[in-house]
Amino acid sequence: MSVESIQTEKLIREYTALAPSYDQRWSAYLHSSFAMTLDQMTGLPAERVLDVACGTGQLLELLSERTDQSELVGIDRVPAMLEVASQRLGERATFLEGEAQHLPFEDAYFQLVTSTNALHYFPDANGALREIRRVISPGGNLIITDWCRSYVWMKLLNRVLPWTQHAHVHTFSTNELKEALADAGFGIISETRRKIDWFWGLMTIHATPLT
Repeated sequence: MSVESIQTEKLIREYTALAPSYDQRWSAYLHSSFAMTLDQMTGLPAERVLDVACGTGQLLELLSERTDQSELVGIDRVPAMLEVASQRLGERATFLEGEAQHLPFEDAYFQLVTSTNALHYFPDANGALREIRRVISPGGNLIITDWCRSYVWMKLLNRVLPWTQHAHVHTFSTNELKEALADAGFGIISETRRKIDWFWGLMTIHATPLT
């Protein structure tokens, strides 16, 4: 079995157990990370939106409350999380099971792609960023919010979690993520770092595909 398959099994096992209580257990953390993401979306074209590793669909629900004109799509590896998302949004969004590094969409389809609290779980983050670049239309936008290894506690977490039962792969620093985005064909528009409490340090990067 490949390392990627092992990581996927770990993540599915962990988040299948978490799915029923995920929103309540991490409510404050999720609220802060979604707020950071939404702050960067204001005024961006969003007729077709993809949320990569959408989890229980909270971000897409928040987007659906802003507009009823968007085509909202979420993709995630964990069926149990997608079940919660489908119950939450009903026909307001479409949800698919799949991998970030193998997106089942045509080239240049989405105007806006988001990914929140998920990059540190991707077995092949660089491959996922290249796939995201493929499905974003010219002039489109990518908003990524994730843990930030530029903070001390996040550095410690990055060392500890791979030795536990968690499906953690790698926490990026801000500069490291910007370099990975550049390698995948993106130009950086803005970056934000924020300590949301004494422990969690997050970053949001807004990027656009280079032509």
